[in-house]
Amino acid sequence: MPILSLAILALDVFMAVHVIRNGKTCWWISIILIVPLIGSLAYFFVEIFPTLDMKPQPKVVRMQRARWQRAQADLRQEREVSGRRIEDVIDTGSINEKIALAEACMARELFGDAVRLYESAREGYFVNAADVLIGLSRALLEHGDFAKCRQTLRELGEAHPSSFAQERAILTARALAGAGDFATATAELETLLERKDSLEARRLEARYYFAEMLWKQGLKDRALAQLTEVVRHGKLFNMTEEEEHWVTRAGEVQAALR
Repeated sequence: MPILSLAILALDVFMAVHVIRNGKTCWWISIILIVPLIGSLAYFFVEIFPTLDMKPQPKVVRMQRARWQRAQADLRQEREVSGRRIEDVIDTGSINEKIALAEACMARELFGDAVRLYESAREGYFVNAADVLIGLSRALLEHGDFAKCRQTLRELGEAHPSSFAQERAILTARALAGAGDFATATAELETLLERKDSLEARRLEARYYFAEMLWKQGLKDRALAQLTEVVRHGKLFNMTEEEEHWVTRAGEVQAALR
C-alpha cells in the first residue's frame, strides 16, 4: 500500500508540473490535488492523450525528434537575442518600443522582463501614463508581486480616476486573492458584478475569477453556478471576441470539474 500511495503521489506531482509547464488552465491543479489519481487520469485523457501519435513509425519518430531539437535550439537562440534586445530597448528605446516589447513579453509569459520594460517606460511625461500603469499592473500580478501590483493600481486610480475602472477592480481583486485575502477579493468582484454599467466582457471576466476564488475557498456549488452563468451568456447572446474568450474558458473549466 505505501508503494501504491507513493506511485499515485508521484503521478499527481508529475501531472501538476505538466499543467504549469504547458500553460494549461490552473483549474486542473485543483482537480488533480482534490481527486488523486482520478484527476491525473482525467487530465491525461483530456489534455495529453489526444496529442499522442499511437503508432509512430521509427522514421517519423526520428523526424519528430529532429524537429523538436531544432525548435529547442531556435528557442535558445531567440531567448539570447531577446535578452540582448530587452536590455537595448530599456536603455535606449522609445516609450512605444518599450510598451510594444513589454506586451510581447507578456504574450510569451516573460513577466519579469515585462515588468522591467514597463517600469523603464515610466519616465518624464509618461511617469503616470494610464496605458503604462495598467500594463505594469498586469505584469506585476502575473509576476507574483501582489503588493506592488496593488500600489500601482492605486497610483493609476489617483492619476486617472475614470480610466480602466473595471479592469482595476478585477486586477485588485486578483492581487488580493493572490496574497490570500479572499474575503476582500470576492467582495470587490461582487461590487463590480452588481453594477449595471460594466462592459459585458469585463463582467464575464469578473464572474470567471469570482468562480475561481469561490472554488479555492471550498464553495464548489457557488463556483459552478458562476461558471454556468458565464456559459449561459454564450448561448443567449451574440458575443465579441473577448466575450467568447471568457465563455470558452468557463466552459472548459466547467466540463473538467463535472
